[in-house]
Amino acid sequence: MSAFTDFLGTRAQELLGTDLNQIRFTDIGMTYLLSMAVTVVVVLSVLRLWLTSRRHHRQHSGHVIEPRFRRGVWKGALYNLPKLLLGLAVAVLLVAMADPYLTATEEVAGDMDSRIRIDLVDTSLSMAWEFPGSGKSRAQVAREAHLEFLEMRRDKNDRVALWLFSSFPYMVDDFVIDDELYFFQVMDAPYAIVRILAAQSGTPIDQMFVPEDKVRIIDSEGNTNIVRALQSVVRHFDRDVATLGSGATPHRAVLIVTDADVDEIPEAEFAELSRRNIVPYMIFINPVDQRPGRAATRASAASAARGNTQALIETIREFGGDYFDVTDADGLTRAYEAIDEAETVRVELSHRAVKVPIYSRFLLISMALLVVGIPAGFVAELMWGTHP
Repeated sequence: MSAFTDFLGTRAQELLGTDLNQIRFTDIGMTYLLSMAVTVVVVLSVLRLWLTSRRHHRQHSGHVIEPRFRRGVWKGALYNLPKLLLGLAVAVLLVAMADPYLTATEEVAGDMDSRIRIDLVDTSLSMAWEFPGSGKSRAQVAREAHLEFLEMRRDKNDRVALWLFSSFPYMVDDFVIDDELYFFQVMDAPYAIVRILAAQSGTPIDQMFVPEDKVRIIDSEGNTNIVRALQSVVRHFDRDVATLGSGATPHRAVLIVTDADVDEIPEAEFAELSRRNIVPYMIFINPVDQRPGRAATRASAASAARGNTQALIETIREFGGDYFDVTDADGLTRAYEAIDEAETVRVELSHRAVKVPIYSRFLLISMALLVVGIPAGFVAELMWGTHP
């Protein structure tokens, strides 16, 4: 019994020591369905008990039990405790079935062929506004497209760095060559970095489409200064040249994820990228006339763009790049193919993300609760089950 108690205590400490905010799930869909089924069963059972309550009489006896023979509060609590334990066991088991896991990094040695890219993600105020007809922010639509693109690039050994920009650029992390780690960096990045979260002109002041935990409030932020961001990207590529070793600088890419509502056209910065064999691409979150069921083509998106948006698209094409409209069903595929055409370079691999399954922590706790709850239920039924 002492060994079992120690085992249970150890597993409980592991579970309590787990950062719940870092837990991710492989298959949460089935857990949702099973949870709904269990909830329906519990609700129906409680409803049945309420409708067929015995009203303080021994079943089939025909005699009312006097209050002094009724089960007291403490006995009632002890009698129902096993049911609570069994309910907790089922809940923890459902969590285990979703295959929860954490991510960690480990050091590795070796090298591999890779394509080099910086992803530059727009987090300005306009990205917090609604993507028309979707009920989502432009940032959320952009993030979903970006993550879908990364899923397509999985196992392609891309060496990527993530930058965010609003009025100023921010490097999330230096170049990594780990699909899993980079995917989570993008997924966890904020949607908007602004001085104040303001509603789009012509919409209700309380109509916001970004959750609070996806917004970073920083003074002097909120504009779309792509010039300053690309200047930082150029310097970052320059610093990275030494890491690549001697020889000709390979073709590289910068992937800009934006609604293209920029403050200024970065023509000089695109020229600097071109001199370094760096090709600009843009995943374009076109906020114009995005009605459900209407897929915009590249031509229609370009004709709908106005002002700096149209000029940005033309400048990207002028320097050998292209843009990909997220409303175009083939847009992400073409973005994938464009990146895949770049030449590879041999790079050293120093660390990678690993998936750490933790379903066993939940499963063992669930089993322990069942081991305690089932015998306790029999004992409680024998001692107090004949009383109301």
